[in-house]
Amino acid sequence: MAPSSRHLYPEWLRSRNALGGTSAGGPHNRRDDGAWRMWQWLRALDRRYATLVDLLLAAALFVLCSGWVVERTGHLSIWFVAALIFPLVFRRRAPMTVFGVIAAVAFVQWLVAGPALADVALLVALYTVALESEWYLVTAAGVVLEAGVVMAMVRWNPASNDVQSFVFLTGLVFTALLAGVVVRALRSQLDWLAERAERLERERDQQASLAAVTERARIAREMHDVVSHNIQVMVTLADAASLAQASDPVRAAEAVREVSSTGRQALTDMRRLLGVLREESGPGGTGADDGANGSGPSPFAPQPGLGELPALVERVRATGLDVSVRRVGAPFEVSDAAGLTVYRVVQEALTNALKHADEPTSVEVRLAFADPDVAVRITDNGRAKVTVPSSAAPSPSGGGHGLAGMAERATAFGGTLQAGPRPGGGWEVEAMLHDCRAPA
Repeated sequence: MAPSSRHLYPEWLRSRNALGGTSAGGPHNRRDDGAWRMWQWLRALDRRYATLVDLLLAAALFVLCSGWVVERTGHLSIWFVAALIFPLVFRRRAPMTVFGVIAAVAFVQWLVAGPALADVALLVALYTVALESEWYLVTAAGVVLEAGVVMAMVRWNPASNDVQSFVFLTGLVFTALLAGVVVRALRSQLDWLAERAERLERERDQQASLAAVTERARIAREMHDVVSHNIQVMVTLADAASLAQASDPVRAAEAVREVSSTGRQALTDMRRLLGVLREESGPGGTGADDGANGSGPSPFAPQPGLGELPALVERVRATGLDVSVRRVGAPFEVSDAAGLTVYRVVQEALTNALKHADEPTSVEVRLAFADPDVAVRITDNGRAKVTVPSSAAPSPSGGGHGLAGMAERATAFGGTLQAGPRPGGGWEVEAMLHDCRAPA
């Protein structure tokens, strides 16, 4: 188990409590957390000082067992005590080998001496085999020790009764074997829980990273939609004012006023967008673009919809480009998210017409309503100066983010977006949005 997993159990415990267990702050939780920390502390200590722990265990058993042997049978049997106990120092390195050595010493003891307290080393070795070895080795060790029980019962009869001796010694063997199996299962389960908690933590970090990437993309898309259009309109108006300054000062002055008005609108939208970002930095913040999930937008977010299309069209007309809007079908009330998507698609298409089309004179915006779907088509009669991929994917150099943003918005409504040159000249952008009706 990784050392860092000791920090993961409370997270797993909180998840379990959230699914119907005890409350995260309750006393049962505190007991579980304390037991987990104690287990982890003991486990880390045992792993770090495994050889020292086994040496201390063997020394303690030797002192205990040799005192009992010296008192009852004299100094000669102390060598059996040492031979039975001190192989336990290596019990975790080679469990089955140590068990075999101790069993061999016990067999010699059975031949030449009587029972001794040091025979408890057989139980410790069997416990270690059950804890560390393969199951067929565990079975073999259990069979060998049970055979030793029968041999001890036949020769020594420690309980002065065959049945009592067999039950007593078999009970000791079963207890050691069961203890090893239970601890092994418990350790495996806790290791699995820690590994699962660590995996969930990694997945959570990955999800947080993906969410951050998605949020950055959303903010970039919103910044592009809010700022790019107004700046392009301002640039076009400024160019027109510069050209008309000498020949038509009145028209130049009107263009400059439009530049000022559009700039103020851009500043207002920027403040609203920055308000959204500040709101999102605190708890409970919401996004500027909630997509198709139907959640309520933040009150700070710039949320234009179909009702703001006339103002958008007027701003573009002020640049000298003739823009017409045609509605087909029976209009219905669309959701705020759908209205925002339609507005942004039209805004980006008009911006591209101003920026990329060569000498366009007119743009047609066509809204087709087929409850609950909406189709948007924007066409111009200019000649495209650059080739933009119809898949709306951004280019490696960083271009094409506007079309990519429109495609992402359309995808949020299960729709599609196509953009490309028209057969008869000009450029066409067409988006299909599904399930746009506002909730009742």
